[in-house]
Amino acid sequence: MEKTIKIAIISDLHVMATELIKKDGSAFEQYLNRDRKMLRESVEILDTLVTDIIDLRPHLVLVTGDLTKDGERASHLLVADRLQRLTDAGIQVLVVPGNHDINNPDAKVYDGDTTTAAETITRNEFAEIYRHAGYDEHSRRDNDTLSYCRDVTEGLTILAIDACMDRLNTFVSRGDARDHCKTSGNLEAASQQWLVEQATAATAAGKKVIAMMHHHLVPHFHMEDTLAAPYMVDDARQLCKRLIQAGVHVIFTGHLHISDIGQTSVREGNMVEVATAAAVGYPCQWRVATCNTAAGKIQLRSVTLHSLPSDPDFGERAREVFKNCIPTMTNGVLTRYWPEISQAIDNYRSKHPFVMRYIDIPESPKAIADLLLKNLQKPVTQAYITFAEGNEGGSDNNELINELIKGVDKVVDQTVRGILKPFAKAALHLRIYGTFKLVLRSILEDLNDISTSHEAVINDHTAIIDL
Repeated sequence: MEKTIKIAIISDLHVMATELIKKDGSAFEQYLNRDRKMLRESVEILDTLVTDIIDLRPHLVLVTGDLTKDGERASHLLVADRLQRLTDAGIQVLVVPGNHDINNPDAKVYDGDTTTAAETITRNEFAEIYRHAGYDEHSRRDNDTLSYCRDVTEGLTILAIDACMDRLNTFVSRGDARDHCKTSGNLEAASQQWLVEQATAATAAGKKVIAMMHHHLVPHFHMEDTLAAPYMVDDARQLCKRLIQAGVHVIFTGHLHISDIGQTSVREGNMVEVATAAAVGYPCQWRVATCNTAAGKIQLRSVTLHSLPSDPDFGERAREVFKNCIPTMTNGVLTRYWPEISQAIDNYRSKHPFVMRYIDIPESPKAIADLLLKNLQKPVTQAYITFAEGNEGGSDNNELINELIKGVDKVVDQTVRGILKPFAKAALHLRIYGTFKLVLRSILEDLNDISTSHEAVINDHTAIIDL
């Protein structure tokens, strides 16, 4: 029985087939300006990864979702073709879908100043395209999702979890009010039960079980399940407990484009989640895990894609793109979720009419973005880069935290009028800033289970974790 296997983990490839740009122009440039992904280089990035992985000679490659820019059929066929090179080299490949990959209304063909809809794929077509990357007869399939269970060696089983909600995506072309791609993750009770049963059976057979999923199961910062809920699977805590009880203690994920290891400890045991950054955007990283099933240990290291054959300075250029896209990303997120944001504002206004008489909330996503960027852009950019890179704790971030709090104070000064201003500031400091500091410390100091008895720092790039 093979007791030590080498695993490569890649995530969020967001590959865009070159034929999706019929003619370069303002339409594609506008898309690039609001995104941190290096889409023009995405095919070369994948080719470079495939070459590097073949040189590494791992036993197994895990791809944790968002294989394509926006689920275009042409992009999927290209990715499947490149992954076949790994299979042909004797390396087993297993994939799961991400929220971008199936039935996506954002799939576009760019032609100068205009766009048209690109052909997308269904869930059944995803399984067929990636048949040799997890969806063949050697896997046990869930009836309702693209989840599956695969025995990769005598001592190791991979539990591939699909929590994507693309069935709820909406299309103007189909009569819906707007094009909307669902970001959140959810698993129905029957699929959760199937996963638990598969893990329990594998554990009972003496195997170690590693899970993989696009969405997060373990928070990577304090209150992620509230502040960034679309990045976590719904009811994550309960599902986490059930998987721990079934013998799963490690899960590989993606989605947030960060290199971070999160850990949570509950009465049932520990769960370690290894989130892998996007190779297609800064910090342009992937993972190598050496798994010893006999010892019950995984030795992990990160690999950074510093250069491409066509661009020796690719890594530095990607970092600059990351830094410079913060304003357009802020505008883009607020615009995308403006219906939900404006509805929340209206709900608060109806419940608290007296308070809202003294608060001047900007009435457009651009105006809100301008307000936030004016007061918070510099410290938010610094904090975001630190988080994405994978921070190892130990550094003094009080100055940055204080700078962020001062920025929030300035936002209050510019939106709250009259007699409420001192009360608003007092309420912020009393009720919000304590939590705000916990969130920032958990991000900047890399603290898992912050303010609990299990609080700890895990090295995000060279960790040894228990199976």
